[in-house]
Amino acid sequence: MLKRLLPVLVAAMALGACATETRVVMASDDACAAYGFRIGTAAYDQCRAREYTARQQGRVVVGYSEAQIYSDSQAACRAYGLVPYDRSYDVCVQREYAARRPV
Repeated sequence: MLKRLLPVLVAAMALGACATETRVVMASDDACAAYGFRIGTAAYDQCRAREYTARQQGRVVVGYSEAQIYSDSQAACRAYGLVPYDRSYDVCVQREYAARRPV
């Protein structure tokens, strides 16, 4: 009886060890993750570096045209590696536009 039960127990323990849960927590201000980049990839790191550089430049001055702000927002999203007409790109443009508008 023990000889039959032992392989079943070993198999059950082996399968139980495979049942792990992985969670990814994304900060609400992590735009690159919101754009669809996977944390820990080279594309994600590049996006974060470019976003940091863009944020260092600050908001635009009052009088900067809305069209230019929108154009700059689109250019930034393309620089992050996003493709126009994609959902992630649209979210990116909205966030970049909001960040660039004068207060």
